[in-house]
Amino acid sequence: MSAGQRLDEAPPSACERDPIAVRLAALEAEVDALRKANTSLQEQLSLRDLALDATPSFFIIFSIESGGEPTMAYCNQAVAQQRGHPREALIGQPLSAIYRDSPVTSPEHRTHVYGALRAGKAYEYESELVRGDGSKYWVGVALRPIRDETGRLTHYVAIGADITAKREEVLKKQELQRKLLAEMQQRERIGLELQLAQKLESVGRLAAGVAHEINTPIQYVGDSVLFLRSAYEDLTQLAAGLQQTLEGVTDIAVRRSLSDELARLMEHYDAQYLRCEIPRAFERTLQGVARVTSIVKAMKEFAHPASEEQAPADINHALETTLIIASNEYKYHAHIHTELSELPEVNCNIGELNQVFLNLIVNAAHAIHDAGKDVTSGEIRIHTSLAGGNVVIRIGDNGCGIPQEHLSKIYDPFFTTKEVGRGTGQGLALARAIIVDKHCGSMDVLSELGVGTEFTVRLPVAGRDPGRGAPP
Repeated sequence: MSAGQRLDEAPPSACERDPIAVRLAALEAEVDALRKANTSLQEQLSLRDLALDATPSFFIIFSIESGGEPTMAYCNQAVAQQRGHPREALIGQPLSAIYRDSPVTSPEHRTHVYGALRAGKAYEYESELVRGDGSKYWVGVALRPIRDETGRLTHYVAIGADITAKREEVLKKQELQRKLLAEMQQRERIGLELQLAQKLESVGRLAAGVAHEINTPIQYVGDSVLFLRSAYEDLTQLAAGLQQTLEGVTDIAVRRSLSDELARLMEHYDAQYLRCEIPRAFERTLQGVARVTSIVKAMKEFAHPASEEQAPADINHALETTLIIASNEYKYHAHIHTELSELPEVNCNIGELNQVFLNLIVNAAHAIHDAGKDVTSGEIRIHTSLAGGNVVIRIGDNGCGIPQEHLSKIYDPFFTTKEVGRGTGQGLALARAIIVDKHCGSMDVLSELGVGTEFTVRLPVAGRDPGRGAPP
């Protein structure tokens, strides 16, 4: 112990005596800290790799520091498996070498990507790629920019997923939707064909009656014309006889004699009768022609091809036209009682409504016939009125009525209680479809067995409005 050294003081260590040793100790501590930090960083990077490798999504970091083609700086295991190469073999490879013959390697695609990334925006796209085994798949990718501490764009990250199954599911749904639409269109076509078939059935059923209706007036038109021709010949002969007689007049006695002869001729050719009947024949001819004209006009209006478009129409006139067409169905079984109120024009498809009115009137006539009634006791009532924004049409009869157990089925397609040859069961089903589905109206029925039936049709004056239900 040196002089002056305290007994409780420890002697200086070698490190304290040697500065180099002090520096070495400090360096060892720093190395140990760096080793621990590196170990922690390696653990974090390993955890990152494990986490990214555990996800089925594609995760790639591309470097674009060179400003040219992107090169892969990192990828997870999902990308390596999809490409069929080890991860180490992909790192550092340019985009074109990894995804050969793909749209993502085109200069145009790169221009769009770089433009979005430089603007700080994400870029998303879908593309069809080829796996390492040559099979194709679809991928959905989102690209996002990565900048350094100075704000310079150096990398971008690509996160994607295999959307092949999802895309196939979407395509299947689209195909199902296409098939569903095709089926709906097919059903609509079938509905139109059924409606046309019903209309043709009605026209065919009425054809014989219409022919009879036309034949009767045409017959007395023909008879009147024959009579006029015969009368004209008689008048011609009368005029010729008068001419010859008058040419021989010379004195009073002779004139008197001629006058007597003229009277005899007038009586012989029944001139008085001709004066009376010729005007009547003309009248009957004109009436017959007018009747034929009205029947043909009504037939043309009824048979006019239906249009999908709606237009303003006179419901009362449509009912009157239909009554003309259906007259042969009811004229031997019922008389018609109409109360047609003044109505505004209704925006509708009048051709389709004519079909509805015809079905209801013919059904009423058949019900009256089945009840054993004739024109003296059978009655078909047609009433129109305006209620709010709806036109109300009531068509009733005092026929046999509908059994209660059948009321819930009368609108079912092909349901009918008529014998074969008098109905197909389509009339009321199509009538309800026309009123409710196509015109946003309503159709109700009241019936009592043995008393009669009444159908009530309500139509909105404004026409079809798909956003509005049937009127109350």
